[in-house]
Amino acid sequence: MNKIVLINEDLCIGCGKCVKLCPKKILYLDKTNKKCKVSDETKCDKLAGCQRICPVKAIRIIK
Repeated sequence: MNKIVLINEDLCIGCGKCVKLCPKKILYLDKTNKKCKVSDETKCDKLAGCQRICPVKAIRIIK
């Protein structure tokens, strides 16, 4: 299976903007390291709003 949502945890600052924006609610902040994670990337709409809103460019959507 090909990756759809790529998250660079080294860049992620845990701001949560992507989590709030995601219409499919597949993004969440991990409770232990406060980094963005994906619950089910097969549900991604691939519109890349999360990619655009991320202030540190930690998310990339593969279309």
